[in-house]
Amino acid sequence: MVGAPLESVATRLRETIDRNREYTIVGNDNIFRASFVDRHIFSSEHGRARALLAELLEEYDGVPVEEAVPGEWEDGPLGPSWVVSSSEPAPGPAPRPDAALELLHRDLRLVHGVGPALESRLARRGYGALDDLVWHRRLAPAARRALDALASGDPARIARFCADRRGRSHPDVFLATELHDETEHVYFDLETLGLFSRPVILFGIARLRNNRIEVEQHLVRDPAHERSALAAALASLGRGGLLVSFNGRSFDVPYLAERAAYYGLDHTVPTHHIDLLPISRRLWREGLPDCRLCTIETGVLGHERSDDLPSAMVPEFYTEYYRTGNPGPLVPILSHNREDLVSMVRLVTRLREVCHGS
Repeated sequence: MVGAPLESVATRLRETIDRNREYTIVGNDNIFRASFVDRHIFSSEHGRARALLAELLEEYDGVPVEEAVPGEWEDGPLGPSWVVSSSEPAPGPAPRPDAALELLHRDLRLVHGVGPALESRLARRGYGALDDLVWHRRLAPAARRALDALASGDPARIARFCADRRGRSHPDVFLATELHDETEHVYFDLETLGLFSRPVILFGIARLRNNRIEVEQHLVRDPAHERSALAAALASLGRGGLLVSFNGRSFDVPYLAERAAYYGLDHTVPTHHIDLLPISRRLWREGLPDCRLCTIETGVLGHERSDDLPSAMVPEFYTEYYRTGNPGPLVPILSHNREDLVSMVRLVTRLREVCHGS
């Protein structure tokens, strides 16, 4: 039985969820305007989504949730969580830690005091790696500090050092993640009922096991059950060594922390976190209309989704499920979340190729 406090949460949600729409619909040809809207949906996308919603409500009328989104109840720290599992082959290549370390050792700008001009002069004088600079009269102390960081073997420490020297979006920060075994990667993506202080309705987690992408999606079938699903997702995330997200540093992780604080839960996630958005923006923003994950999929990965649900419309679809009891609107929500997770794995593979120059 759901406790009184959580019943109150669900009741307030039912009363307020439809009041505000947190996106703007723009014309398909209005690219200029779209670039200045944080949450925009082109009119064609909105029309397709509304048509899809009508079709789903008709197709899944009377169908049980368990049949529409097959899963199973799994025991978590604070109760059961409905988990939908799936898998597919993982792309290659695998991490190349030795090659990544070699590239980091050749980056002279990891040494404090070395900028573009000095780097060029040093290269002309035969300094090709950090080890060479330990003999440089002025730069030796800073070179030793850089070498000490790389010699630590701690991917999180190396990533922090690279971010301090080169910026969080620099490829060196990605190369530091190559020191993790792929089985330590935990990909993470949330679906929520809004941008601020609304319940999470889906916790998506993916890992790589035996050359396959294993996806587990903790679905909140009723907002009053968010607490138990949140606790289960946090427990699962805590078993990873590297957290991988797309815009997670700005949205997913702070949102997760806020929901954990709301319920008085400990917020423990892997301390080493790579957000794929900044480096993707650095590499490809000049050739793309925007840096949304779906845009990068099409323009960089050569993959185009069909009938995808715009993330900004997830609250509308979930609200329709919650209002009618028809599970049809849940289907594209889980599909969208799963596509996000799989695309992050593909993006890591592409970044690996770019950063290694292959």
